[in-house]
Amino acid sequence: MRNLREENLEDVFQVCSHARLQDPLQRRGMELKRRWLLEMLSRYGPCTKVAYLEGRPIAQLLYYPEEAIPYVEEPRRDVIRLHCIYNPFPEMRGRGAASALLRELLREAEGGMEMLGGKPCRFIAAKPFNTGEGIPLEEFYASKGFRWGVGEMYLEVTGAYEPGEAGEYRPLSEDEGRAIVFYSPLCEYSYPFAVRVAEVEPSLPIELIDMWRQPLEARRRFGEELIVNARPIRAWWGDQESFKEEIRKALEVS
Repeated sequence: MRNLREENLEDVFQVCSHARLQDPLQRRGMELKRRWLLEMLSRYGPCTKVAYLEGRPIAQLLYYPEEAIPYVEEPRRDVIRLHCIYNPFPEMRGRGAASALLRELLREAEGGMEMLGGKPCRFIAAKPFNTGEGIPLEEFYASKGFRWGVGEMYLEVTGAYEPGEAGEYRPLSEDEGRAIVFYSPLCEYSYPFAVRVAEVEPSLPIELIDMWRQPLEARRRFGEELIVNARPIRAWWGDQESFKEEIRKALEVS
């Protein structure tokens, strides 16, 4: 295992985007993430761990201090956000790479972390999602002792869990008659996803917003990723029938 540094930065993309390295949309997402990773390295230190097998990068874990998130108004101090653990290679699953990455993160979290100024982490918070590959993150985290908190899973390290900001999107008049798609530079799939979502309803005026570059816009909408006609869309994009049906209902609201 190695912490992310400039010299092995491209190994992250060999894990996450190994099958899409030549896709133009994916490459734009990679460009956004590359910039974000370099900024995080400069300000906080390593925010990714990469697992290798015989010199080949096979899995990665991405994390960062909650205080780094620009659209969280009152971040919890000494709290680490675990964004994801990802091993996309079926032949490499079951070899303990993900577990080893998490153990290394916990070891640092207990003893003191560079990104926390050398202080230990109070607890780790995560919002799991399912890529359809391997074990769902929710199940993996639960097997490692994570519990459900308020809209997130958490693992106490040196302190007690503290719920984060709570809020609910309320329709904004400026959001009526258009679609707003938020994307994040943390994941190279986020920008391509946003573009493809925008193509679902081309008749609407559509705005793509980087949550980290325009944090006020994200904060005003409480972290919703897609809003159509002032209604949040929460159906999974992979289920096209349900996704389009939710959009259709949002468009019917006057």
